[in-house]
Amino acid sequence: MLPASRWLLLAFILVFLPRPALSDENAAYPESLRLPVDLRFLKDPRAFQRGFLRVGRAGHFVWADGTRARFWGVNIANKNLWIGHEEIDRVVTTLSRSGVNLVRFEAIDSRGGILEIGGQPGSRQLDPVKLEALHYWIYRLRQQGISYYLNLIDFRDFTEADQVPNGPALGRAAKPYAVFDPYLITLQKEYATQLLGTANPYTGLAPVDDPALVMLEICNEHGFFLNSERLERLVDPYRGTLEKMWGQWLIRRYGSRDAVARAWGRWKDLAVLESVEDPRDGTVRLPLLKPPSDAAASADDVRFAPARMRDGIEFLYQVQRAYFKTMRDHARGIGLKVPVTAVVSNDIAADLASVAAECDFLSENHYADHPRFSAKDWEGRYHYYNRNQLRDTTAGAFAPLTAALRWDNKPVVVREWGTVWPNRYRAVSVPEAVGYARLQDYDAMILFGYKTGENADRLVEFGYQADPPVWGLYALGALAFLRGDVQPSDVAALLVYTPSALFKGAGGPSDLLRLAWCVRLGTTFSLSAIVPRGGRVAATTVPPLPGRQPIVIPMDQPPTSEVVLSRVRVAGDRRPTLQNGTYTSTTGQLIRDSSAGRMLIDAPRLAAVAGELQLEPAVSAGALSVASASEIGTVMAISLDGLPLAQSKRYVVKMVTVAENTGQSLVQAAPGAAAPYVLATRGQGPVLTRGMASVNETVVSLNGSPLVSIGMANGTWECFVDGQSVYFWCDTPGMKAVVAGRPLITEAQAVQVR
Repeated sequence: MLPASRWLLLAFILVFLPRPALSDENAAYPESLRLPVDLRFLKDPRAFQRGFLRVGRAGHFVWADGTRARFWGVNIANKNLWIGHEEIDRVVTTLSRSGVNLVRFEAIDSRGGILEIGGQPGSRQLDPVKLEALHYWIYRLRQQGISYYLNLIDFRDFTEADQVPNGPALGRAAKPYAVFDPYLITLQKEYATQLLGTANPYTGLAPVDDPALVMLEICNEHGFFLNSERLERLVDPYRGTLEKMWGQWLIRRYGSRDAVARAWGRWKDLAVLESVEDPRDGTVRLPLLKPPSDAAASADDVRFAPARMRDGIEFLYQVQRAYFKTMRDHARGIGLKVPVTAVVSNDIAADLASVAAECDFLSENHYADHPRFSAKDWEGRYHYYNRNQLRDTTAGAFAPLTAALRWDNKPVVVREWGTVWPNRYRAVSVPEAVGYARLQDYDAMILFGYKTGENADRLVEFGYQADPPVWGLYALGALAFLRGDVQPSDVAALLVYTPSALFKGAGGPSDLLRLAWCVRLGTTFSLSAIVPRGGRVAATTVPPLPGRQPIVIPMDQPPTSEVVLSRVRVAGDRRPTLQNGTYTSTTGQLIRDSSAGRMLIDAPRLAAVAGELQLEPAVSAGALSVASASEIGTVMAISLDGLPLAQSKRYVVKMVTVAENTGQSLVQAAPGAAAPYVLATRGQGPVLTRGMASVNETVVSLNGSPLVSIGMANGTWECFVDGQSVYFWCDTPGMKAVVAGRPLITEAQAVQVR
């Protein structure tokens, strides 16, 4: 059993060589594939010469000449950015070889970030040292044809030195104060001007003039609806400001206090507008968004009255819209030319609608097994469910929750995603993300994240650079996503919200989002009632989704998912299913068996078997057949010459399983804990894949012929076929294998089989 340390992991090499596996040069940034595969062709060498990115008429990103643009990227956050040039060079080279064509710089305004200058109070000046590092990152990325994505307010701490009243009480990023307070908005504009308008000494371009900047994010995980309990404990003077805005909004809508009282009426035999409340003097209590079961307020609190709640949600929606418009217009006014978004909560329809109304694209997160906390967030030990995300059949799973982002036919960016270590099932994350991102025709996928520095050689939450089950497949994922190896669904369903549905409540995601495992989804907001007429959208100007006319689903009285699928007609014998734990796409290329915790991809140039394995008998996905001695893993086969796997002469087959740190310990948590497992010991490098000899063989066949048979459980291996040449690499030496008909004993390096 060999530790899967830094050398075994991922980043593409340009030539076939065995080289010193533990060399200091490559220790912190492990290679992607170990075999002679070069995916630099995925990056468009003319991308930045094509002009600035924009949104095309079909609802996707395009370059200025109309060429479709897709992005497969990584996040690099705050403290991982402030490193030396030599280390930046190594990281950028690794990313380029791994097929990455986009980097999102995350939380650069956080503590220790670009707005914190040692010994200087306040947050209104850019640290020149950190700005230089950011500019060097951008310069080196541009040289490799990699675009970048910036965000504005993320975790900034406003202070008294910024002339912000009660600044320390606002918390990081001043959520939700920064959305409505005029002075805080002025400070955000000031920062945007500094960050976007300062010329890069290496490129000679300010970001507003740089076509390598492809996206801008106004705010990160912000607004009223995410963590809406904050509305109950706003501090002064900001509470008074928002209450005054609320009262003015009510007067504009109804004209007088008496009219508000009549409109809200009575509820549970109580006057909904209380006698002490008057919108004219700002004494109407702020909206309450949490349902009674989740709120500190009594279930009889009049703020739960339907008419009052509806107005409250619409008011907050409009305040957010005004903020997004203000910041978007400011960015445009200082010269920004690329698409803009704001990130809120993708499980609340009104929240997303506020972004869709003012921004160019929608962008959000999905994490499987995000850590839970027994007390304050990010303190104490982290708790996990440690379960297979392919068994999740809720609307909070990857495909449903991310599909909620497709509003008004605008581009979709999943700008943070991942299955979080120490979850054992991380091997399923890349095939699931690639499969459903392509089925829904998303525009960008950005893994969170990539670590640098002293911890880059080990597994950490939100860092995959040393993780064989994730980074080990990431370059193959780049090829499959950017090349378009999985077909988008040929059937679309359109969820249509009217005001009565959109502002009804601030609950979680609709169960109808589960359709995303089968058909392409879109959502829109219409002021008119939607009347299906011959399968078409009536009384609305919503742009149609690409492809055939969508199935229209009015959200005022929505049908069940099963009823919607009964209306789907596809060619031949294919039928989408959403029953008994098995979910089949209309294309037939994706099958998710949630009861077995397994997923199959069967596309012409891509095949995969992912999830819970130990398959008896073998399971097939198109040209690929797998019988596994490992409990958990993914086997992925992908054509490199663009031909279907059945005819390909140049392809890669790779298997990944599990990985953990040396000394890592995930144990059962105490009863009543935040999640069933607790990370007792984090461990350290080297990373272990637990490869071991097994009497049962893993047998992988392609096109009906055995390609690899290996008596090993766990571990990682890959096989590259290039015409008559076959190369094989395994991270665990001493394993008996037969590769392309040749018996061998695995070594601690790649070997040429023939």
